[in-house]
Amino acid sequence: MRERVYIDTDILIIGGGTAGCLAAWEARRVGGPKLRITVVDRANIRHSGSLAAGQNALNAYINQGTPEDWVAYVRYDLLGAPVREDILLSVGYELNETVALMEKEGLPIKKDAQGRYLRRGKWNIEVNGRWLKPITAKMAEKAEAQILNWVYITELIKQDGRCVGAVGFGVRDGRFYVIKARAVLMAAGGAAGIWRSRYEGDAHHRMWYVPFNNGASYAMMKRIGAEMTGFDTRMIPLRIKDTYAPAGTLAIGVNAPMVNALGEVFMLEKEEYVRMGGHTAPTPVRVWACYREIAAGRGPIFMDTTRGDPEKVAGLREQYLDMSPTTVLYWAAHDIDPAREPIEIEADSPFLVGAHAACCGAWTIGITRMTTIPGLFASGEALGQAPSRYISGCWTCGRIAGRHMVQWLEGEGTEVPELDPGLVAQLEARTFAPLERWSKQEFFTNGKPVRGILPREMETHMQNVMEDYCGGRIRYFTVSEPYLEIARRRIDRLRRDQLRYLVARDLFELERAWDVINRLDCCQLVIEHISYRKETRYLGFVTRTDYPERNDAEYDCFICSVWHPETDTLVFKKYPYEQIVPGDRTKETI
Repeated sequence: MRERVYIDTDILIIGGGTAGCLAAWEARRVGGPKLRITVVDRANIRHSGSLAAGQNALNAYINQGTPEDWVAYVRYDLLGAPVREDILLSVGYELNETVALMEKEGLPIKKDAQGRYLRRGKWNIEVNGRWLKPITAKMAEKAEAQILNWVYITELIKQDGRCVGAVGFGVRDGRFYVIKARAVLMAAGGAAGIWRSRYEGDAHHRMWYVPFNNGASYAMMKRIGAEMTGFDTRMIPLRIKDTYAPAGTLAIGVNAPMVNALGEVFMLEKEEYVRMGGHTAPTPVRVWACYREIAAGRGPIFMDTTRGDPEKVAGLREQYLDMSPTTVLYWAAHDIDPAREPIEIEADSPFLVGAHAACCGAWTIGITRMTTIPGLFASGEALGQAPSRYISGCWTCGRIAGRHMVQWLEGEGTEVPELDPGLVAQLEARTFAPLERWSKQEFFTNGKPVRGILPREMETHMQNVMEDYCGGRIRYFTVSEPYLEIARRRIDRLRRDQLRYLVARDLFELERAWDVINRLDCCQLVIEHISYRKETRYLGFVTRTDYPERNDAEYDCFICSVWHPETDTLVFKKYPYEQIVPGDRTKETI
């Protein structure tokens, strides 16, 4: 038997990122010094996750108007689709307070001559964000939380109908961690690497989103029966080609227009795009428009920095050093000067996110952030149907989750029962199964097991299936039922028949094995949710060629699913959309 580490805590936070660290801080603030808080991260919270390279702006800040105006903008940017306005409003009311808190903790925020935060568009402010992650991590450290770095959580524990903890393994020491908790917060990020990357070989994980976000948030919550929602959306980001740095810095930061190869500012010059909002059209529409131009032979697409504000263009390198230093190196290596030539952009592979421009995550009860599994909370990218919260919104969501977890502990979250030893043993066997299988291998060919599948091999096959049959770049991000049916069959075969042969030679490969296990569960969520929604509501992100129109009578609502392990199927239900902020959902209020 492996060495086991037992931990008993009040609050377990899975993921030491944007939401997780602030949840720890807030829980300590309202819960007092006796509260036991534990934060677990698969890497080191000071340098891990999406914020590791930094950021040069906070994209959710109320510069003007009211929280209601911000909510109106969020739903407009997702084409008027249903969003959880109650959750978004709860974030909007505390956004600016949270940013001020983080400035007080050391985040450098740029200011104008009058000492006001330097604005960048309606809802953005500029920051010097290269220290963003250490500053965020400091909040968990100040909360005096027990921090477990280098621990990979594999499964949540459910007993008597509630979540009572989690298990995982030390990625450096191989110990088995058994964590009993009265409340659990899932905040382990979204999912990259579901679809095939443009690049192969050692660059196959070159992409916009952090490759270590593997969908574990979604997969673990699905596996214990939480209601999951929003997987009929996905984010397809337009980014600087090759380095995948955000193009918003070029559009909003220096006012560079998007042009096609003919130099046409097509979003402002063509009626079909002007009708949909022009250069401020919803994010999915801009993706759709770019690919229409390319399909019509007018690609590639550029951000024309030569037409931008010259003073700001001159400062672009400094801005990218705050969040994507690779871009500056790439420009130097290829003798690219944004002042002399436009910057090529392209769409990256789809990603599953809940706090950026998509809605993936768990369904939560009211504004409590608690999922449909008692004792299990969700925040950050793991929280569904509340898009466009970005960094500052995730900080805020983490704080709100921290408060509600403390309330749960003071109310229904009484002491949990002792963990079932049989269940723990079962979870341990499952956690280390790929390693155990490798130890039993007897036949090898050129170092590869004859009776085993390595994680990289399974990941490659999974990505090929999703790319070819579930709306990858090769299909211009379109889907239809015949393609989805093939994707369903092949992903089901991987999950049901092939995972039993997945092997790992060491702890590093055991991580990779669990990455692909989690991603395969995300594939099931995506395929079934997209298949269920027989309409095109998210033009550009998910365009159905067999159902090209929107069908409000059937689908202007929230769609949730619950996984049934007995049949390995998702059972769907709908919730009505509650519009709190009045007005036309396809228009901004300011």
